Amino acid sequence: MSKAEDTPLSGGGYGGVPDDALFVSGIDLVSPWRDASAVADELNARLEALGADVRVVRAVPHVNGRGEPELRLRLEGARVVVRALRRAGRMRADGVAALERMVDEREGELGHEAA
Repeated sequence: MSKAEDTPLSGGGYGGVPDDALFVSGIDLVSPWRDASAVADELNARLEALGADVRVVRAVPHVNGRGEPELRLRLEGARVVVRALRRAGRMRADGVAALERMVDEREGELGHEAA
C-alpha cells in the first residue's frame, strides 16, 4: 500500500462495500468479469469517440458478490457521460435538420424543373 491512509479495509482497491471483499466458493467470477470488461472497453471507446475526456471518465469492469457483471463509473465520469450524450443528441438533431433542408431544397429544384 502506497499511502499511509491505505489499509487493507480502506484502500488498495477495496472501496468499503461488502461486495468488494466477499468471495463465495463456486461462483464463477471470471466469465462475468470478461463480459463486463468487453462492455467497459466498448463504452470507453464510444465515449472517447464522442469527445469525452478519457482522463476523467472510465467505465471499470466489476463482478459483485453474487457473480453478476457490473460497470463502475465515478460520479464525475458519469457527468462527463451525460455531457457527451447531450452533445451527441444535439449533433444528431443538427444532422437531421440539415438532411431535411437538403431534401426540401432538392424537392424544390425538382418541382421547379418540372414546371
